[in-house]
Amino acid sequence: MNRSEIFTVLKSNMTAIIDGVEGVEINETNSMVNDFGADSLEVVEVISRTQRQLRIKVPRTKLSQVSNIKELIDLFEKAAS
Repeated sequence: MNRSEIFTVLKSNMTAIIDGVEGVEINETNSMVNDFGADSLEVVEVISRTQRQLRIKVPRTKLSQVSNIKELIDLFEKAAS
């Protein structure tokens, strides 16, 4: 699974779960919380759904250190390889 495919799955899940994201440009420098107003439950759901679809597992301790979408994709990409 390459970076572009991971980003596509993540964006799709963000659009489905976080209100107000549909039709908005999403890039790797964005933060789900700061830029899109996601609450903690929405963030957990986006991450969980994305991990299930990608068939990967990232430890919660590593996920808690993520501050933007780029860092999240980096973790997913590393777990997928």
